[in-house]
Amino acid sequence: MSSRWKASILAAAVAACAFNGCRKSESPAAATPEARTAGATEQHPPFGFIDTPREGDTVASGSPATGWALDDSGVARVEVSLDNGPAVRAELGQSFPGVQEAYPTYPNSDKAGFRFVMPSAAAGPHLLVVTIRARDGGKTDIKRHVQIR
Repeated sequence: MSSRWKASILAAAVAACAFNGCRKSESPAAATPEARTAGATEQHPPFGFIDTPREGDTVASGSPATGWALDDSGVARVEVSLDNGPAVRAELGQSFPGVQEAYPTYPNSDKAGFRFVMPSAAAGPHLLVVTIRARDGGKTDIKRHVQIR
C-alpha cells in the first residue's frame, strides 16, 4: 500500500474520531461500531476522503476523480457538486486499498471507493463538495478547493 493511501486512511480515521467521539486513549482506527454506544445518527455521521483531486489541484472539467466513503449503516450514495451547483452521483462500489484493513467491520469496506468525473465549469477557482449520504439518513460534506483549467 502506498504512503499516500495510508495517509488518506489515517486522515479520515482522525476525522472519524473527531466526529465519533474517540477517547484520547483510543487509536483512530478504534472508532468502529463495536467501540460506540448505540446513539443517534447525527452522533455517527458518514466519513471518507477525496483522494483525487488534491487540495488546490488544477484539473480539467471531465477529468476522473476518486475517493472512499464509509458509514456504520452503509453508504446510500455519494453526490458531487461544484460551488454548491447541481449534484451528480458518484459511482460506488470500487475497491480502495487499505480501507478494508482499517475498517473491517464496516459494511462494504472492501468496496468503499467511489469515482466521478469533474463537473463542467468555467476556468478558475471552485469549491468541490462531495456529499456522503448514509443509509440511516446521516450526511457529511467533504470540501476541496480546486482550479478548473
